[in-house]
Amino acid sequence: MATTFSKPLQVGSQFVWMLVAIVLLSSPVLLLAQGLGGPASLRAASPAEEQSPSARAITGTLLDPSGAAIAKAQVSLLDSGGKPLAQAVTDSSGSFRFDNIAPGNYILDFHAEGFRDARLATTVNPKRQTPIHFTLQIAVPNETVTVATGDSAPRLSTETAENQNANTIDRNALDRVPVFDQDYITTMSRFLDDNATGTNGVTLVVNGIEANGPGVTPSAIQEVKINNNPYSARFTRPGRARLEIITKSGSPAYHGSLNFMFRDSVFDASNAFATVKPPERRQYYEGSITGPIGHSKRTSFLLALDEDLNDQQGVVDSAAIAAAESLGFAAAPQTVPNPTHHFFGSGRIFHDFSNGDQFWIGYSYEHRSIENQNVTGTTLPSAGTDNHFLEHEVNVSLLHQFSPHWLNQLRFLLGHYDNSTTSISADPQLAVSGLFTAGGAQADSRRTEYHFDGTDFATYASSRHQLSFGIDIPDISRRGLDDFTNRAGTYTFASSADFSAAIPTTYLIQTGQGHVVFLEKVIGVFVEDNIRLKPNFSLYLGLRYYWQNYFHDDPDNFAPRLGFAYAPKANSKTVIRGGAGVFYDRSGPTPIGDLLHFNGVNLRRFIVDQPLVSYPINPAVLAQVPTSVVTLDPHSRIPYTLQFSIGVERQVTAKSTASAVYIGNRGMDSFRSIDANAPVLLGGNYLYPNPALGQDRQIQSEGHLKGNALELTFRGKPGKYFAGQVQYTLSHTYNNTSGITYFPANSYNPSADWGRSDNDRLHKFDLLASSQPTRFFTFGAGLSLYSGKPVNIITGADDNHDGIINDRPPGIARNTLPGPGTIGLDLNLAHDFPLSKKKKESRIISVALNSFNVLNHPNYVTYIGTISSPLFGHPAAAQPPRRMQLDIQFKF
Repeated sequence: MATTFSKPLQVGSQFVWMLVAIVLLSSPVLLLAQGLGGPASLRAASPAEEQSPSARAITGTLLDPSGAAIAKAQVSLLDSGGKPLAQAVTDSSGSFRFDNIAPGNYILDFHAEGFRDARLATTVNPKRQTPIHFTLQIAVPNETVTVATGDSAPRLSTETAENQNANTIDRNALDRVPVFDQDYITTMSRFLDDNATGTNGVTLVVNGIEANGPGVTPSAIQEVKINNNPYSARFTRPGRARLEIITKSGSPAYHGSLNFMFRDSVFDASNAFATVKPPERRQYYEGSITGPIGHSKRTSFLLALDEDLNDQQGVVDSAAIAAAESLGFAAAPQTVPNPTHHFFGSGRIFHDFSNGDQFWIGYSYEHRSIENQNVTGTTLPSAGTDNHFLEHEVNVSLLHQFSPHWLNQLRFLLGHYDNSTTSISADPQLAVSGLFTAGGAQADSRRTEYHFDGTDFATYASSRHQLSFGIDIPDISRRGLDDFTNRAGTYTFASSADFSAAIPTTYLIQTGQGHVVFLEKVIGVFVEDNIRLKPNFSLYLGLRYYWQNYFHDDPDNFAPRLGFAYAPKANSKTVIRGGAGVFYDRSGPTPIGDLLHFNGVNLRRFIVDQPLVSYPINPAVLAQVPTSVVTLDPHSRIPYTLQFSIGVERQVTAKSTASAVYIGNRGMDSFRSIDANAPVLLGGNYLYPNPALGQDRQIQSEGHLKGNALELTFRGKPGKYFAGQVQYTLSHTYNNTSGITYFPANSYNPSADWGRSDNDRLHKFDLLASSQPTRFFTFGAGLSLYSGKPVNIITGADDNHDGIINDRPPGIARNTLPGPGTIGLDLNLAHDFPLSKKKKESRIISVALNSFNVLNHPNYVTYIGTISSPLFGHPAAAQPPRRMQLDIQFKF
C-alpha cells in the first residue's frame, strides 16, 4: 500500500496523548522498515498489474503553492520527442500513476484549471523509481462570459484534510457573490465561530503563515478558506477560528483587473436611528496586474493597488442626545461625519528555477486614517477619537525540493506599523451608565511594532506515511506601547439623578510614565503524520508545542491532534470523519503592556469610589488614594481548548456534498481578571484588605467554557441554477469569563458568573451562492439568519466598591436578557461585456449591481442592560440599512 504527498500545509485532525507519542515515535521506524523511497501512490499494484523485470511505474503528486494537493488535474506522459503516450487524472489527494513504463527519457505535461501549465523531464531507469512531487503555480485566468461561481465540485475523500464542512471560495466566486466594499474577509467571516477564537481574535493565515493582513488587494486573492483541515498541527487555532488566504502568483503573460466601486446614500434607506438620512458616499479604486519581467518566462511580477474614500456618518441615538441636553449639555448633532481614507500598495517578484524551486519576495505599504471614530449609539460626538495607521511589510517565500521525497517550504515576513489614537476632546469623560457618554474619550494612545512571523517545515512522503515537521513562529515583535488614557480622568454616574446631584459612583485617573517597550516571543514546533492504513481509511496524528514569554515562560504546552476518515466500502458515497485536538491560546501584547505599565511605579492608576468621590474631584482626596496595580497570578498558565467532532459526509450528486457534524468545545484555564484586593464590608464600611494598594487586577487562568454544536453543511453545484454553500448551526455555549480583561461581578465568587457566553447563538444559518440562469447575467446571494446574543443585566453602579461597573441585581445571573436576532439578505446582479472574441486575448468589462440588507431589517446590535437607565431593554444602535453598490471591473 502506498501513500501520497498530499497537503503538506494542512494535514488532518488530532489525537490522544499517549497514542500520539507512541505513533510519532514509531513512524520513523515504520518508514525505515518499509524502505525509504517507496512509491507515492494511493494503491498497490495487483498481481495482474505486476511489471516486467525492466519496466517501472511513474508515480507522483501535484501540489499548489500552499502545499495543498491538486485534484482532477490532467497529466500526460510524452516521449522525449513530445509524442503523447498515456494520460491520467490526479485523484483527490493529487496523486497520479503510469504503470509498465520502459526505461528511457520522458516528459510529463501538467494541466489544471486555475494553474499555469508546466512540463517536467524525467528518466525511468531499471532501478526502483522514486515518486515525483511537483508544484504548479497559480495562473491569472483568462476571464470569459460563461464563468460562474463555485464550479469547483466537492468530492468525498478519505483524506483526513478533505472535510466537507469547510467553506471555500475562489477568485471567480468572489466576483459573483455580493461582497460589501470588496471586503471578502468580512463576507467569509460569517462562517467563523466567535466562541472558538482566542484572546487575539480571528487568526489570519496568508500563504501558510499568520499575518496582520492579506498583503495584496482583493483582485489578487486566489482563494479564501475557513475550517479547512480543522485539526491541523500546522496552525495555532481550530478551523472555525482561522481564515486562510491564498494569493495569486506571477504569470508568464500579462493579465490584470481594474475595479471601480461607487455607493451614494441617495440610493440607500435611512438608518433605524437617524431622524434625517445623512449624506454618505464611497468611492473605491482597486487593481492588480501580473506578467513577465523582460523576456524571461521564469521571472514575473504582481502589482496591486487600492484607494478607498469613504465619507460615511456616525449616528447617535436621539434618546441619548435628549438625555444629555436635559442635564445641561450643549445640543449635539445626531449624525457626525466619520470619513475613512485608506491606501494600500504592494509589489511582488516571482522566479521559478530550472530545478523546480520557487522563490518570491514582496513589499507592501498601507495607510489609513479615520475621523470621529466610535461616535454611535449612546456615545456623543465629543467622546469620539481620530485614528491613524501606517504599516510597511516585506514577505519572502522559498520552496525547495531536495529530492523526489523531500520538500522544504520557508516563508516569513518582516513588518513595522504605527497606530495612534487621539481623543477629539481633552475634557474628562462623563459617563451615565446605560444612557450616554459625553466629555472627552480619554483614549489617547500609540502602538508601534517591529514584527517577524514565519514558518519553515519539511515534508517527506514514502509508503503509507506522509511526515511533516517544522517550526512555526506566529510572532516575535518589539512593541512600543504608549498609554495616555484617562489623563484628565473618567467620571461614571449610576443614573441621571446622580449626575444632577454631582455624585459619581467612581472616578478613574492615570498619571506617570505611559511608555513601555518589550519583546514579545511566541514560538511553536510541530510534527504530523498522515497515514493511509487502507484505501478506505486514513489516520492523522499531530503534535504541536507552544511557548510564549512573560506568562511564567510556561514550558509544557504540548497539544496533540488526531483525525480519521473512513469509508464503509470501496467507492462509497459516505464517509465517516472525526477528530480531536488541543489548542493553546496566547495572551497578546496588551496584557503584557498592562503588567509593565501598572506595576505601581511606571503608570499610576487611581480609582476613587464612594463615599470619597465627588464631581469635580477634590485634589486633597485624590492624594490619599492608593495606586492600583496589575499583577500576574503565580499559578497562571496558558489556557487551552479541547475541540472534538464526529460527523457523516455524503456525496449527494456528482458535484455536491452534504455533511452533519457534532462539534464539542471545552475551554480549560481560560483567561480572566479579578480584583485580588477587592474591598470587604467591615463595620458598615468597605475596606481594602491591603490598604497600601487600590485595585489589584490579577490576571488569572481559572475560567472555563463548555460548548456543543450540530453543524449541517451543503456545498457544491447540484444543478444548473445553484452553486455555493449553505450551513446551519444549532449550538449552545456557556462560560464564566469573556476574556483576559473580564472581571466577575464578585471577585470573591467568580464561579457565580457561569452563564451563556457573550457570543452564544442558538441558531445560525448562512448561505453564500450564485447562479447563471442565462448567458446574459449572473446572480449572487448571501443570506444570514441569526438568533440573538444575550445581554448582561447590571445595576449601573459600583455596589461592591471594587471600581468596576458590572454589578448585577440580586438573584440575576449573567447574560440572561435575550438579545435581538438579525436578518441579512444581500444580492448581486452582474453582466459581462466581452471586448474581444479571441479567448486567449480575452478582455471583459463586468458591471454588477449589489444590494445589501435588501429587506432593510433594522438589525439592532446594542441593547441596554442597565436597569437604572430609562433605555433599559431597548436598542441604541443598529447595523446599516439597505444600501446599493455599483461595481465595474475590467479584466484582461
